Amino acid sequence: MLNVSEIPVYKIRGTALLRLSNPYAAVIYGQVAEASINPPEAISSALNRLAWISKFGPPHVIISTDYSVEKVELERPWFLMTAWRLEIDGSVTSVEGARSVLEHRMYMKNPLSKVSLVVPKPHRTISVFATVKNATGLVSEVLSHLGLLYARVVLGDYGGRHFVIDVDPVPRLENKEEALAVAELL
Repeated sequence: MLNVSEIPVYKIRGTALLRLSNPYAAVIYGQVAEASINPPEAISSALNRLAWISKFGPPHVIISTDYSVEKVELERPWFLMTAWRLEIDGSVTSVEGARSVLEHRMYMKNPLSKVSLVVPKPHRTISVFATVKNATGLVSEVLSHLGLLYARVVLGDYGGRHFVIDVDPVPRLENKEEALAVAELL
């Protein structure tokens, strides 16, 4: 166990289980580990939603300005996601609402907030914690495609059809069962 907030890190010996709330920091620390349960390249691919949304996600369009949202031809309400996973996604019901959100993102100092994905808002969402040992169906395909050994995958239900709308490659382990499932990967 290594608390990276208390000491400088030069190298991480052995296999790392990256339990950081910042997935971008997990990519960095994964680079200095001899091995990582979820490899840094896989974490990075999961964070870049364009690496998986075309294959596993709902219909979507990419926009980068509040003006381009007026031309989006997807059914509303919409779910606005950043192209890079930043946990600032949200639903909007109108073009004006979308413009407001996008304008706010344009003024954020984080350059990763500048490109957004617009998808139809799902009827409901289903959060699935999975490992390569217990995943099935669409969740198993996403893990395999990204090279992840475990993740929390959020599926959107679109009238009985399910699409991936989020992949958390370094999820918080919320219960004993999840911790045991990850321990089996070591």
